[in-house]
Amino acid sequence: MYKESKLAKNKAFGTLLMILGVFGFLIIIHRLCYYKFEYDEKFSPVDYGKFNILSFFTIQSNVFVYVYLICAGLASFGVKCAKKVAYNPLVGAMATTYILVTGLVYTAGIPMGFTPPFQWGDSYHAMSSFIQVYFHMIIPPFMVILWFFPFTNKRINHKTVWFFAIYPFVYSIFSIIRGAVGDMHFYPYPFYRPEFIWSLFSKGAINYPLAYFLMFVVLVLGMLLFIGIGRLLILANDKMVDKQFCDVDVYKREICDSEN
Repeated sequence: MYKESKLAKNKAFGTLLMILGVFGFLIIIHRLCYYKFEYDEKFSPVDYGKFNILSFFTIQSNVFVYVYLICAGLASFGVKCAKKVAYNPLVGAMATTYILVTGLVYTAGIPMGFTPPFQWGDSYHAMSSFIQVYFHMIIPPFMVILWFFPFTNKRINHKTVWFFAIYPFVYSIFSIIRGAVGDMHFYPYPFYRPEFIWSLFSKGAINYPLAYFLMFVVLVLGMLLFIGIGRLLILANDKMVDKQFCDVDVYKREICDSEN
């Protein structure tokens, strides 16, 4: 039988989590409903259609987080099926890992010129810029902070750390194949494009077999990043569970009980 934290049962905090999750879904819907293609030679040379935004890892990782936050909010009101998601630390760790990578990659891409600049001059562009900020700069740090306040004393099996790479690996392979064989040759991110990978290592004519091999190496390193972050989150969860629930060895638990 697991123990729930006071925060997990706090209905006001649960309401806040649901608001963040629902608001996230609403701005995704807003972006779909008010989609407008604007040609940009560097960032938007082709109109791939409004639903193409759903193919971005950013959107998918945010959807994962929004579902988790809504479930966590419902769990605070005693909804049992929501607790199965919210109180599963592996689900929380994966959601946090994926959204953290989303934020890190986006933030790192700003000084390198890989992301469109923010525009605040009119309502349409201001809303688009705010959405990017919400996806990449508000939700990621919020999830990291939330992770240090575990909802229950459940722990994550350390052997499951390899699971963190499954989804991003499948997503990457699908994106690479889709870009290579699709009619519009759409790649959601430049590092899935063989020409981009080749340009990092050579200025000469592209050798596609070698470029895909280099891409595979980069992909493996990327998966290690997911696994590494997942590992750190698992260790952090162990520490915070020990601290918050005094879930340690018998001697230390007796000390904790005496202090309480």
